[in-house]
Amino acid sequence: MEERWTKFLEVSGRRFEVVFIRRPFREGIEVRIDVDGEVISIAELGFGETALLERAKTAIAELLKSK
Repeated sequence: MEERWTKFLEVSGRRFEVVFIRRPFREGIEVRIDVDGEVISIAELGFGETALLERAKTAIAELLKSK
């Protein structure tokens, strides 16, 4: 049974829902963020939730900038 929880990030004045996923028998945590219909998926292997949130912020900002 996988474990899921959500947090919210604010990037460029917009609020995004970040879905964390931890699956049994897999190392680390994955996050998924829907940005205007495009899904960003980022995995981490041991750096923790805070580092993963920072990577998510950067990925969202880069995607918004490229649009």
